[in-house]
Amino acid sequence: MTKQLFAKLAIKNIRSNKQIYVPYILASIATVAMFYLMTSLVYNDFLMERSSLLPMMFMLGSVVIGVFSFIFIMYTNSFLIKRRKKEIGLYAILGMKKKHVAFVLLLESLITSLGSILIGIISGQIMGRFVFLALNYLLKFPVSMDYPFSFVVALITFAGFTVIFFVALLYNISQVTFSNPIELVKGKQSGEKEPKSSIILFLLSVIFLGSGYGISLSIEDPVSAILYFFIAVLLVIAGTYLLFISGSIFILKAMKKNKKIYYRPNAFISISGMLYRMKQNAAGLANICILATMIIVAVSTTAAIYVGTEGALESRFPYDHNATVFELKDAEKMSEFENLVRTETENAGLALTDYSSYRYETLSGNLESDTFVVPGSSSGNLVPGEMMLIPQEDIERMIGAPLQIEEGEVAVYHSKGPYSASTIELAGQVHPVHQFTDSSVKNKVEEQLKVIEGNNLVETIILVTPSVEGTDSIIADYVEENPELFVFGTRAIIGWNTTGTEDDKIANSHTMDKILNEEGFSTMLDSRDANRQEWYSANGGFLFIGVFLGLLFTFGAILITYFKQVSEGYDDRDKFQIMQKVGLDNQMIEKSTRSQIIWMFFLPLLIAVMHVAFAFPIIQKMLLFFSVTDTTLVVLCIAGVVLFFSLVYWIIYRITSRVYFSIIK
Repeated sequence: MTKQLFAKLAIKNIRSNKQIYVPYILASIATVAMFYLMTSLVYNDFLMERSSLLPMMFMLGSVVIGVFSFIFIMYTNSFLIKRRKKEIGLYAILGMKKKHVAFVLLLESLITSLGSILIGIISGQIMGRFVFLALNYLLKFPVSMDYPFSFVVALITFAGFTVIFFVALLYNISQVTFSNPIELVKGKQSGEKEPKSSIILFLLSVIFLGSGYGISLSIEDPVSAILYFFIAVLLVIAGTYLLFISGSIFILKAMKKNKKIYYRPNAFISISGMLYRMKQNAAGLANICILATMIIVAVSTTAAIYVGTEGALESRFPYDHNATVFELKDAEKMSEFENLVRTETENAGLALTDYSSYRYETLSGNLESDTFVVPGSSSGNLVPGEMMLIPQEDIERMIGAPLQIEEGEVAVYHSKGPYSASTIELAGQVHPVHQFTDSSVKNKVEEQLKVIEGNNLVETIILVTPSVEGTDSIIADYVEENPELFVFGTRAIIGWNTTGTEDDKIANSHTMDKILNEEGFSTMLDSRDANRQEWYSANGGFLFIGVFLGLLFTFGAILITYFKQVSEGYDDRDKFQIMQKVGLDNQMIEKSTRSQIIWMFFLPLLIAVMHVAFAFPIIQKMLLFFSVTDTTLVVLCIAGVVLFFSLVYWIIYRITSRVYFSIIK
C-alpha cells in the first residue's frame, strides 16, 4: 500500500468522523490560542517594565493552562479512539497490518495537531490585540499597551503542544498494538455488565467530602485558611470522584431494591438506564463537576477582588496618608509630629481635614479561655495571634468620651467575638476586665477597636490599658516571663486626610515622608492614591487570569459534555430500538431517556454549587489577604457567576441533547 493511499485514507477518516473531529479540533485550536496568549503576556516588554508581579501571575496562569491542556487533550483523545475502535478493528480484520494502521493514525494526528497548533498560534496573536485592550482597561494604565508577535512564545507553544499531541498519538497506537481486532470491534460495547456497588467507597466519599467541608467551616483565620485550603481541595476532589463512581451506583442500587420505587414503568427504565450510564460516565461527570467548581470559584473570587479594589484600598489605607512611626511614645513628640504635618500640609497649599493617632505595643500569642498564652506553649493554635496594648487616653481622644479605666484594669476586644470573662491572665498576672456602664461609650469603643483591628490576618486581642505606664507594666511582666521572645517598641499609627487632587496628595506624601524622616521621626508613610495604580494593576491581573481560566475550563466542560453525549447516543441507539421492539411506545422511552439525560447533565452543576456553598467560609477568609471584607459583594459575585454559568450550561444541554436524540433516532 502506498503512502498516498494512506494519506487519502487518513483524510477520509477525519471527514467521515467530522461529528467528533470538528469539535475536537476547534477546542484544540482554542486551547493552543489561550496558552499562546497567556504566555505572550509573560514575555511582553510593556508589562515587564511596569510591573514585577504581573509577569509572575501570568507565568502561573501559563503553567495551569499547560497542565490543563495536557489532561484535556488526553481525555478528549480517549473519547475519539474509543469511538473509532470498531472502525480500526475492521481495518485489521480486512488484512491491514498494525504498522499500517499506526501509520494512518500518525497521518491523522499530523493533520489535526499541526493544523490546530498553527491556527491556534495565529488566532492567539489576533485575539491578543483585543485582549490587550481589555487588559489595559482593567489595569488602568495611562498609555495603551503594545502587543508585538513573539517568535519565542510561538516556539514554546509549538514545542509544548507537539509533545502533548505526540503523547496522545502514542496512546492511540498502543490501543492498536496491544489489542486484537475482535477486542477493538467490541471495545465500545465493553462495560455492559451491571455495575457493582461498594459501601466502603461510598462511605469514603462521604468522609472525604465531610472532612473537606469541615475544614472550610472550622477555619477561624486567613493564615490557617491558606495552610489548609489545598488539603480541603484535594479531599473534595477525591470525595467527588468516589461519590460519582461509587456513591451514585450505591444509591441507585438501593433504589432498585425498593420495590415500591423500582417497579413503576418510568422508574424501572430510568433507574436501570442510570446504573449503566453512571458506570460509563461517572469519571466524566466528576470532571465536569470539578471544572464547574473551578470556574465558579476562579471567576467569582477574582471578580470580587477587582470590584472590591476601592473598598480594599479604603480598608487598608483608612486615610489619604497613613503613617507608622517607630519608637514614638512621648505625648510631646506626638504633638510635635502633628504640628509638623499641619505645617507642611499648609506649605503645600492643602488643608488638613481629618487627623487621627494612637500608640500601641504588640505581644505574640493566643487567647485560651481567659489566659493569654505565648507561641510554643500548650496552645493548639498553629498560627500565633497578636495582642495590641493601647493607652486609654488615645482611645478617649479618638471617640471624644472618657473611659474611666482604673489602674490594674483593662478593657478587652477579641477578634473572635465578645470577651465575656471577668478577668484576663497575662504573664502570670490577673487583670480585672473593665465593665462599661455607659452603653453608648461601650459601642463607640468597640467600633473604634474594630477599625484598629482592620484586616489583621490572625487572631487579634486588643487591651485598652489605663495609661502608658500601665502598658509598660504589662510589657515588663511579659518580657520577664518570656525573655526569649522579641517585643517591638512602642509604635504609633497616624492618619490624616487633606484637600487637593490625586496628584497633589501623591506629591505631598512624597515630600512629607522625606521631611518627617529628616526631622528624626522613623516613619513608614503610605499614600492611598499612590497605591491605587499598583492595586488596580495587581487585582486587574487576577481578574484577567480568573476570567481567562474560567473560559478555558468552560471550553473543557463543553467538549467533555459533547463527547459524552455523542458516545452515549451511539451506545444507546441499539437499546432504544430494542425497547421499541418489546412494545414500549416512543413517548415513554423519550420521557424516561430525557429524565436520565437531565439528571446526568445537571447533577454535576448541583454538586458544584454545593461545593462552592461549603467552600464559602474559607474563600471569604482567604479574600482577606486582598483586603476584601465586603461579604455582600462576595456573595453577589458568586451568585452572579453561578447564574451565568448555569445559563451557559443550560444552552450546552439544549444543543448536545439535540445531538443525542438525533443519533438514537
